[in-house]
Amino acid sequence: MKIAYIVDSTASLSDDLRNHSDVYQVHLSVTFSDGSIFKDTTDEDQLKSFYRRLANEKEIPKSSQPQIGEYYDVLDEIINKGYDTVIAIHIGSKISGTYQSAKMVLEEYAEEGKISYHLIDSEGTSFIIEHLLSETIKLIESGEDVETTVAEIRDLVKDTKIYLAVDDLNYLVKGGRLGAGSAFIGSLFKIKPIVHFTDGGQVKPFDKVRTNSRVIKLWENLIEEAMERFNGKIKIAIAHGDIAEEAEQLKQRFENLYPGISCRVGYLTPALGVHGGIGSKGLGIFRSIDKK
Repeated sequence: MKIAYIVDSTASLSDDLRNHSDVYQVHLSVTFSDGSIFKDTTDEDQLKSFYRRLANEKEIPKSSQPQIGEYYDVLDEIINKGYDTVIAIHIGSKISGTYQSAKMVLEEYAEEGKISYHLIDSEGTSFIIEHLLSETIKLIESGEDVETTVAEIRDLVKDTKIYLAVDDLNYLVKGGRLGAGSAFIGSLFKIKPIVHFTDGGQVKPFDKVRTNSRVIKLWENLIEEAMERFNGKIKIAIAHGDIAEEAEQLKQRFENLYPGISCRVGYLTPALGVHGGIGSKGLGIFRSIDKK
């Protein structure tokens, strides 16, 4: 058995995972009002350019799932390289059509006898996908069989959480990613709404606070609760909408508060940034699989 892994570009993969010989990506994109298209990316220079443009746009750009042709191209490449099994992990099916498109193409190739596959709904996005991929590869490379690994990762999805604090809820509402956003609209003045992905992958209001310090305090409480629940076996991540300096300061703060904790930090990719908006910041909390 030779296994390939497919994720989408919102995963914000680390260099190690992005360069892993068995890992492949399909890319979402963003379309501006003038029709120009910005391919989803983790390149920092391009990200800065995207957010500069986003700040000057009167109309919020639209994000699009990967082109179906790209998925076919990736699978053809995988098959030509001798892979017979695919594990695909994608952005939540409730927030993007990427999962459904992947299922359609993978099923087509499976019916033709070209591959077998396992498709995992991350019920989230960003560093959630990166974490699920990392844990999947770790289990497979430790000798775990595919079926057991996939079952463990699907169980792990329930213990991965992201809490996004947004400065302007209009990005989420106009982007159609926050159906329950009307609960916050009347309270936006001096309020920092926090949303999260519920079980099932829907974006829902979680809390609303008045100051940035309250956001941080809430996050610290959530981290401490997770550490207690999972006996300290957690990782955290900070994804942001073009506030790199603040995100790095938060990383240092959490690493000082919780010695030994693993903390990733990076931009929300363009396909996510159009919904979170400039100034947004998300905390991801992920259980680590302990196979001792």
